[in-house]
Amino acid sequence: MNPSKVSDPSAAISFVEAVRLPRAPAGLERTGDRELPSPPVYDTGIDQAVTVGSQIAEFAADVPAELRPAISNSFLLAQLAANRKIQDIDGGTKDWYDKYVDVLSNIGWIVESNQESIREISGRTVKVHKEIIGVITLALGPAVAATSVVISVLNGLQNMNKDQPWITLFDRESQRASANQFQISYAALDEHKNPRISLFCFEFDASRSVTQVLFVKSSTTEAHLRHFEADLGMNETVFEGAKGVVENRIALFVDHYIADIEI
Repeated sequence: MNPSKVSDPSAAISFVEAVRLPRAPAGLERTGDRELPSPPVYDTGIDQAVTVGSQIAEFAADVPAELRPAISNSFLLAQLAANRKIQDIDGGTKDWYDKYVDVLSNIGWIVESNQESIREISGRTVKVHKEIIGVITLALGPAVAATSVVISVLNGLQNMNKDQPWITLFDRESQRASANQFQISYAALDEHKNPRISLFCFEFDASRSVTQVLFVKSSTTEAHLRHFEADLGMNETVFEGAKGVVENRIALFVDHYIADIEI
């Protein structure tokens, strides 16, 4: 088990204040003539999925609405810091993922398990799509997966409007120079009512982009699918103490990186 790297809010606050982020966007970014959407409204008592940059984040119905934006903010801070890290060192997905998890572990998340897997996949892109869903289903368990919004999103992407704003945002943020990369997360409360996160980071070097693989699912390609997987608990004292400064650090980025997913 890898404990949280900090044990008191003051250390987390100092970390957040010092962490390096990319330059803030100069203005509202557009793709074609479509503006990116405003941040989502977090609802009480329902399952909900949002995009946080290159991540599709699901909240189970039992996660309090007031906690959801703070969790999304923690994901965005970790992504931005990881983006800056690989810019600084010209790194790859492993470097990105290591920094992402490092940031979470410094702001109140406790990394309880962490693993990496590489799979060789050849043939039609439907195999990549099925493999991704299979990984998530196995980790969440069949009961959770059967009602998961994320699984529904992944299963239904080919029937969705490709011009939806959240898809535009997700597509923009999931493409990197040397690979296609994105994250899936599932947040719920455990039996003690403590927040827990299942996190999946996927990378594949297929010749087609993430959305082409997930939408089209018909072309022939060869891919090396690599995924990182972690389970995280929460040190609520540290997380609550740091969430205000996290919100301040990422305030200029929220409109550009977080959007509600409408199915």
